[in-house]
Amino acid sequence: MLYDLIDSLSGDFSISTLCTVLGASRTAYYRYKRGGSHRPTARREEKKLLVERVFGEHKRRYGSRRIVAELRDQGYPVGRHQVRSLMKTSGLRPIQPKSFVPRTTDSTHGKGIAGRPVPPNLLLDQPPPEAPDRVWVSDITYLPLAGGGWCYLASWMDGAGHPVVHQEDSGLAGG
Repeated sequence: MLYDLIDSLSGDFSISTLCTVLGASRTAYYRYKRGGSHRPTARREEKKLLVERVFGEHKRRYGSRRIVAELRDQGYPVGRHQVRSLMKTSGLRPIQPKSFVPRTTDSTHGKGIAGRPVPPNLLLDQPPPEAPDRVWVSDITYLPLAGGGWCYLASWMDGAGHPVVHQEDSGLAGG
């Protein structure tokens, strides 16, 4: 066993040097010498599984502070340093997702398109349409997805005030 090897070589080398060279913890070695266990307890393993579960549930986005808060809310008494240690031994490193702000058209700049003046909004000067299928308006928006991507939602609406229509019913799909 590793600690027995350290013990046998301790007459020739310092404990600190032996532990560094052999990759052992000095604290664990001295605990072993006192008769304590150097192996994780069942309670520590249980907490490690809880930390891994919360970390996975939140798609690797939670760090030690948020995991501690969630586990305490669930009734598990844990400390932040203990959670950090468990995360380190499990190889759990939270990711910082990149923030994404969709770039949309800024229609308020007043510069027009390709050096030309801003075209007038023709609908502002017209009375509302009296019959359906005369004027159509549309809009597009961005929806964040759970996996971190984005989805685009486009809608078309009859300018006469009718509700948003299905594409096959609008005649715009080509049949």
